[in-house]
Amino acid sequence: MGIELAIALLTYVLLVVMAYLVFVLSSEKEERCSLIINQAYNYAFAILSFGILVVIALVKLPNVTLNNQTTTYLILASKFISVITLGASVFILNKQYKR
Repeated sequence: MGIELAIALLTYVLLVVMAYLVFVLSSEKEERCSLIINQAYNYAFAILSFGILVVIALVKLPNVTLNNQTTTYLILASKFISVITLGASVFILNKQYKR
């Protein structure tokens, strides 16, 4: 039951972030929107890559024993942090570039 709830929460947050991207940034200038979206996705991808590398390092370390469920939760947590980073960076960059 826990993994289904985590996936549902991740999907909900991802839909909220994507809706914010579509509704708020679609009415703005094209050049500014593409700059904000590209920079926000670069930040989110960097966070996701770092999170996945940490999970891989934890799996490969001989002193740390992880089962499949814990590894799945760690990967979902890194994806969740990446989506939160995407939403926060879009919000902050939108406010910053509005000036």
